[in-house]
Amino acid sequence: MVHHRPNFRFQKIFSPTVAAFLALVILSGGVSVAIRISYAELPTFWGAAIRFGPAAIVLWGVVLIRRIPVPMGRALLVSLLFGVLSIGFGRSLMYWGLEETPASLHQIIVSLTPLMTLFFANLHGREKIVARNLLSALLACAGITIAFGGMSAGNLSMIHLFSLLIAAACMAEGGVIMKGYTRINPIVIAAIATTVGTIIIIALSLLNKEPWLLPSSPQMWWVMAYLTIGASVIPLLLYLYILKRWSASAAIYPMVLMPFVTVLLATSLTDERVTWVFILGGLLVVIAVWFGAIMVQPIHLSRKSGQMDH
Repeated sequence: MVHHRPNFRFQKIFSPTVAAFLALVILSGGVSVAIRISYAELPTFWGAAIRFGPAAIVLWGVVLIRRIPVPMGRALLVSLLFGVLSIGFGRSLMYWGLEETPASLHQIIVSLTPLMTLFFANLHGREKIVARNLLSALLACAGITIAFGGMSAGNLSMIHLFSLLIAAACMAEGGVIMKGYTRINPIVIAAIATTVGTIIIIALSLLNKEPWLLPSSPQMWWVMAYLTIGASVIPLLLYLYILKRWSASAAIYPMVLMPFVTVLLATSLTDERVTWVFILGGLLVVIAVWFGAIMVQPIHLSRKSGQMDH
């Protein structure tokens, strides 16, 4: 009898972590498009609040049903800080920036997050930076400049674009500080993060004196359902699942592929149009991030699996 050895390479490529990676790309690729659609009926920050508020309720319901212990001490503080950075500040700035920025350009900017994560991880002493990272950062900036000049969506606001860069930086830093506490159940981390994030977003809504409205059309209810469950609860759990198994900079790699999903949806569902110059700039950013952050980073699975993905 002939015994065939299992195809180790096939197992590595199609691991559960990679499946989570692909699911995260697909689910999150339409977020910026859905947010811009929501502006038709909902104020900016209030729209974010009724996205993350229900998400927090759902997550806390799961925590209670499964009797998941809530972290205490330093672990709780880090979970709260993760929520402040990734959702409270990160998503608030993203929502505000998208008011004057096409979804496609926003996603190109956000695709810089892996490089930002690598630099922040270096500051925290978790990962090393080499010359190729600096070169790729310059290449990515050139790509952003080209993509900016290739947009056919009219005038763009520099301050709104800058807010999207800060949002990406907040999300990158949030992932880095959370990396050391990935043994905590991701569901309770997500519950804590969405709760503190929602509180900050509601405060911003109050400061801006926004009217608190509910969607008035069935289509908008579907958009909000997607943003709450398909683009908040599930992706956040997927990200924390990946973060537990990969390095901080590797866990943010889905940001590199999301622009392709976003451009496809933006051109199909809205009147947004992109030019070949924009596509060239976007590809340059993706190449820069791949060259500077992805090619040099090993992706470690948990010890339990006994495998490594590269």
